[in-house]
Amino acid sequence: MANVMDYLAWRGDVSVAYSPWNEVDSLIMAKLSYLDFPGGATPIRDLGMLVPPLGPGAITFVHESRALLSAAAMTERFAGVTMRHPVSVVDQERDMQFAAITADLPDGTHFVAFRGTDNTIVGWREDFTMAFESPIPAQRAAVKYLNEAAALTDGPLLLGGHSKGGNLAIYAAAHVSAEVQARIRLIYSFDGPGLDDATVASQGYIAIARRIRSFVPQSSVVGLLLAYHPEYTVVKSDAIGLLQHDSFTWQILGTSFVKVEELDVGSQLVDQTVHAWLARVAPEQRKRFVNTLFDLLEATGATTMKELLHDVPGRATAILRALQGVDFETAKMIVTLLGQFVSIGATNVIELIRQRLNPDESQIEQIQGETTHAE
Repeated sequence: MANVMDYLAWRGDVSVAYSPWNEVDSLIMAKLSYLDFPGGATPIRDLGMLVPPLGPGAITFVHESRALLSAAAMTERFAGVTMRHPVSVVDQERDMQFAAITADLPDGTHFVAFRGTDNTIVGWREDFTMAFESPIPAQRAAVKYLNEAAALTDGPLLLGGHSKGGNLAIYAAAHVSAEVQARIRLIYSFDGPGLDDATVASQGYIAIARRIRSFVPQSSVVGLLLAYHPEYTVVKSDAIGLLQHDSFTWQILGTSFVKVEELDVGSQLVDQTVHAWLARVAPEQRKRFVNTLFDLLEATGATTMKELLHDVPGRATAILRALQGVDFETAKMIVTLLGQFVSIGATNVIELIRQRLNPDESQIEQIQGETTHAE
């Protein structure tokens, strides 16, 4: 099955004038936003040479985006797209990483792409931070950037981003003026975390909700955090589990993603359980839980999720050692919160069995009894 690189090889010689801009094109723009571009306005055909090759220290995720740029620079469809107004800010004191770029498309539309997090554990921590804090500094920066991009351009706007970038695109669209909102045609979120309840209930979000196009892979985790647009599309991936967050693994047929009817059962359980758990837990507890969890993951020495999953027994041993340094009150809270999570998850398992297999009541009672005993 094909991915975005195959799409460029097959579709690259067809201009936007003959085949309209589509969801796969939007993913490509979201992926290119992971690169650092020079200032000014430069067409992609030239950026293929101006953006230097990445060093060996760069993570695979960004290397793939660099290869994507090289491939796009050789195509009729993308070579003439002009990239302008790049912004990249890393502020460790404010715990903020933000980057965005605007692309001038051949049909007069402007695509505002927000950079997401990568597949590092640090990047995943940033996604989970949204479970207890909003707006985060990057969200404020996204609103500011969208206002600037709108002031510097005329014509329709498309917004998009992968991972945190998808969240930033929707958040920014919901918080700009009605005048800017009127120019926005569509907002693309590729496995991006959802928004806080206050934003989802706001008039700004309601005004743009129908223009959101949300895509998640079969085993999505990040894209199901917090409140999310209910009309998401599930995309087939050739990766396993958490690694499906890498959209280079998403499958494409023609000018569209390969769609599947629903999330994997495991992802459905995570979806239902996380949302019920978040409803029970106070923001301060979420914060302590998330920070402690990712401190423990980083204590394993792994820097990416792929590394973490590569040596599970060894990483688990490192986590157990690191747990000895957690203070009693925090450890007690974590055990309590995990107990709630397991309890909710067990309830959801029973409900899924009830819905899918339609077992008789004696089977349900047996499962409930085993679950109660385990607790």
